[in-house]
Amino acid sequence: MNELNFTIALVILEIIFSVMVLGALRKADAKRNVLVILGAVFMAWLGSVYYMVTHGFFSGTGIPQIAFTLAIAIPVILGLIAQQYWKPLGEVVENMTTESLLSLQRMRSAFGVMFYFTAALPVWFQYLGGLGDIAAGIGAFVALGYLRKNPDQEHSAIIRGNFVGLLDFAIVLNVGALIVLDGESPDIIFNLIPLYVVPIFILIHIFSLQKLKKLAHYSGNKLPI
Repeated sequence: MNELNFTIALVILEIIFSVMVLGALRKADAKRNVLVILGAVFMAWLGSVYYMVTHGFFSGTGIPQIAFTLAIAIPVILGLIAQQYWKPLGEVVENMTTESLLSLQRMRSAFGVMFYFTAALPVWFQYLGGLGDIAAGIGAFVALGYLRKNPDQEHSAIIRGNFVGLLDFAIVLNVGALIVLDGESPDIIFNLIPLYVVPIFILIHIFSLQKLKKLAHYSGNKLPI
């Protein structure tokens, strides 16, 4: 697939994923104004990332490893701040079910497949990142099926659904920053996926794991039968 077709396909996939996230928030009773604001933020964010990537921003900084790491970390931090201090969003995240969060995590597989349609990355990294994302998506799919069959085992489903995805991020992001970005920043695939969808997936993982505390609190306060 040539670079232009690949970029178009990837942007379309990222827009579809953004719509899926907004749909999950709507299902959790998000108000229209919240969805409009978040939709505008998503599009402005994606547009900014696309502009920076296509204009070689990260390579041009001279410190692509630090710029890349900050570009992933800052949206995650801002998302957590918004959850904490923007009450409408905090309430919606609280209302999101584990089933909804796992359903979103299944999309990791689709982005993993995209790793194999570019020549911009080292082959070994294509396999490492692609297979890791595909495995994370499959793990979420399996955990979702487990939860539907065992609705009383939500705690176990959360652990199963997040383990592979978190392990993949821990390995791939560190390898990418320390090795692939050693000197320059390869466009499009290396930046356009992690700088937009990865922070969203990280937040989904965090929101999912936050439910463990709620489940533990509920379990600790159950009256003995």
